[in-house]
Amino acid sequence: MALAWWLNALALAFVTALGVRALFNPKWAARFLRLNPDAQAGGFVAFRAAYGGIFAAAHGAALLLSFRYIVGGELVVGMAATGAAAALAAGWAGGACGRALSMWRDGVRTRFNKISAGVEAALALAIAAPWLVWYFGG
Repeated sequence: MALAWWLNALALAFVTALGVRALFNPKWAARFLRLNPDAQAGGFVAFRAAYGGIFAAAHGAALLLSFRYIVGGELVVGMAATGAAAALAAGWAGGACGRALSMWRDGVRTRFNKISAGVEAALALAIAAPWLVWYFGG
């Protein structure tokens, strides 16, 4: 079970770091995501907000809960961390499924999309590791 929690924390730290970088460098986020901001003055606002602020705050909060449980072993915090992990993992799994659906239906089977779908699925599994171990009784 300890390995599952450390895997969870590592994945959450990775996404938190991506969010912090996007928050302070939206041009990098645009290149990383292969998206172009609109021509209006606030074109990078969405990159800072969605890929920066939301990623950093949501995954950072879950990371704090997970780390608190890893260090202190407090049951209530552990239950909250497990719930946060399940919710975030579902989001990443949904992203991987959406990308897979797009590759199938839209015919965009690029190397970038294949790798991205794999990374999204791996993040979903890593973040969900404590929940999966608990759910399946490992």
